[in-house]
Amino acid sequence: MAPAPAAPVLPLLVDVYRLDARLLPLGVGMGWRSFSRDLLEPLPQKVRESSPLAAPEAGGPSASAFRFSIQPGGYFGARDGWRFQVFGNGFGGPLLGGVAGGPSSAGGAQTGLRLDYALGDLVIGAFGRFGSLQAEGGAVHDVGVPFEGRTANGTLAGGGVLLHLSKPRWFVGAALGGDALTTDQPFGISTSNAIGARYSEVSVGGRAFHVATHVGGRIRLSDLQVLEPSALLTLTSLSLGGATVFDGFTNRFWTVPASSSTVGTADIGVTWRAPLPQGRHLLTPSLRLSWLGAGFLGQVPPNGVTDGTAQTTTLPAGPISQRGGLGLQAGLAYTLMDNTTFFIRGGAGFYGAGTAWDVGGGVQLRWGGAPRVSAGRAGGSEPSAADL
Repeated sequence: MAPAPAAPVLPLLVDVYRLDARLLPLGVGMGWRSFSRDLLEPLPQKVRESSPLAAPEAGGPSASAFRFSIQPGGYFGARDGWRFQVFGNGFGGPLLGGVAGGPSSAGGAQTGLRLDYALGDLVIGAFGRFGSLQAEGGAVHDVGVPFEGRTANGTLAGGGVLLHLSKPRWFVGAALGGDALTTDQPFGISTSNAIGARYSEVSVGGRAFHVATHVGGRIRLSDLQVLEPSALLTLTSLSLGGATVFDGFTNRFWTVPASSSTVGTADIGVTWRAPLPQGRHLLTPSLRLSWLGAGFLGQVPPNGVTDGTAQTTTLPAGPISQRGGLGLQAGLAYTLMDNTTFFIRGGAGFYGAGTAWDVGGGVQLRWGGAPRVSAGRAGGSEPSAADL
């Protein structure tokens, strides 16, 4: 009697929950935008005494060769010398919305160190960056087995270079940088041969390359007010390593592939500032209203895994909710007569899926650099705009 034919092997049904490929890149992009705000923001400084924008020293004569500007747009004129800045910020907000991916968010905190040298209106410098990041994925209920929400945690460290050119009526700045990242990759898996979902977490490394540009103009409203239309545009290219996780129920090694993606962000709006002389010091409040955007440039990275034998699965991650929103920021800078500047800021981004937050602050020290005397001043003539 001939043996009965073997029963065909039924395909293994698999659902996988991943949050690293999409949420982490968006979170890193948000963090770089927050960092760039403090890195490229021009802070109030004194101008050279020889400048036609220099105001008389309040409180009587002084041995200082520098003055605060008599015009609101002129207080960004730089004296030659070194500047050192220490700052920190935190951020957080919604990333993905919708039933397919569940409500998701990202947040983090970071510290920056900046050292630069000012040569007239041109500033050249370098910076370092250290921070932590969290990306939280929402629960998913549109598959055979519901998945719980999970959180990825990561750390980053890096640095880069910057350039900044500031005039009374306009300014432009740019920064290039890179980070090394270490992060976990949590994911959940459910299969047809087991009850419920299993969760695993492995640590992987990655790297990011960043670009930021900050450009704007200054419009004088009055002796104590200035309006600055400006745009902060950033780009983050992130690569994350892959990982392999063993699942005992399926007796297979599941591979989480490496992923690469590019995230762009935008902050386009207008800032109101009011430099208020306080004796020999300067108090400068500010308020900014802007349009905020963030999203992938190019194809969105897939959330897929494989067992090495052509068995793959992908779970939809939901629509990106940070494509557009309204941003509101407020800040305060206090510059002492020796050009030491303390600054704080805070704000929110209002999106359809929720409200994001962003706060920061720090201190800038300045030293060195002798005042430059123009040829006209040396010859006894009146200073010109070239002395700025």
